[in-house]
Amino acid sequence: MESLWFILMILFIVKPRQSVESVFREVQLGDTAILSCDISYHYETTWLKHNPDQTPAVVLFASLNGGTIIYGYQHNLRFEADISNRSLALKIRTVENADLGLYYCMGKVDKMMMLGGGSRLHVSGLETINESSTTCGQAAVGLGLVGMILAVCITHHKTKKRNMTT
Repeated sequence: MESLWFILMILFIVKPRQSVESVFREVQLGDTAILSCDISYHYETTWLKHNPDQTPAVVLFASLNGGTIIYGYQHNLRFEADISNRSLALKIRTVENADLGLYYCMGKVDKMMMLGGGSRLHVSGLETINESSTTCGQAAVGLGLVGMILAVCITHHKTKKRNMTT
């Protein structure tokens, strides 16, 4: 019975590292895309674009003043802030291939920065190799973790059994 409690304890305590889940936004090239932000528009909002193997780049910096959007930086005039759900969403007009990627919003609260959830902008119906390999990698890590937990539980159970017989 003690072994069962030990196994249950391990299963509830040992959890895989949580990762930030990005929201997938499908778009057709040439369309307008609006990416939502989960940080209040009461804070200065910065939008970052991050592609694999590249340094994240600022694409927009904006704040709200008396209901008017004030731009501090615009990477491209096609990138605009849009008031949506009490936040400053990123509106990308006439989406181009170079615009596809992972976007994050950040809010500056006093001297602290808050990072919002990510939005992955991709063309409808296409799955990239990176997304497939990431899913396979996560599955492999998950299976490895389950195998490790089982090995620890079996070893603990055998050791306990051996100690009881001696």
